[in-house]
Amino acid sequence: MTILSRSKEADMADAGHNSGMAEKDHRVLFFINRNEYVRLLEVKKAADAALRNHGKQVKVDLGEHGMRQIKLYEQMRTPEGEAKFKERRAADAQAAAWAGLPINTQVDLFTDFAPLDERAFAEGEEAGLRGDTLNNPHDINSEAGRQYEAGWKSGQAKLFEGIKQKTAEANTDEHISAHDADDPFADAA
Repeated sequence: MTILSRSKEADMADAGHNSGMAEKDHRVLFFINRNEYVRLLEVKKAADAALRNHGKQVKVDLGEHGMRQIKLYEQMRTPEGEAKFKERRAADAQAAAWAGLPINTQVDLFTDFAPLDERAFAEGEEAGLRGDTLNNPHDINSEAGRQYEAGWKSGQAKLFEGIKQKTAEANTDEHISAHDADDPFADAA
């Protein structure tokens, strides 16, 4: 036997872990996996459509750059994303300077010079707006801890009011009047 000649069993073993099974069993597994693939593909298509529709709503609510802002916000929540943003921002500033666009210079664009209490309130408010549970990173007995909690409560209140307003607007938009004066068939029922 030479290296080039292989047995039928070796070829079947390379095909997959179930290659030695009877064809009828293999066919059943094929259809089980095919059906799951089709189901998941439909779920993906529905999710893609929902995401596209949400993108349209974001554009209505936040304007042309709203979705880009949302994506950037999510990217900035990780150290890797923040580093990538800073690199891109520096490269953009360099290209703008080469193009002759006047740019304000600042030693460190990303240093926050606000007092700790103000930063704690802002961080808490952001967490509340995201819908996060209250997980205060500061000592709850410190002023920063109290400010974080106050910010979180403020963010939660704003989020709740915003949701109520959007729900009310959606209900108003979808409301169909029981009697439309312009409809000649409204009384014919």
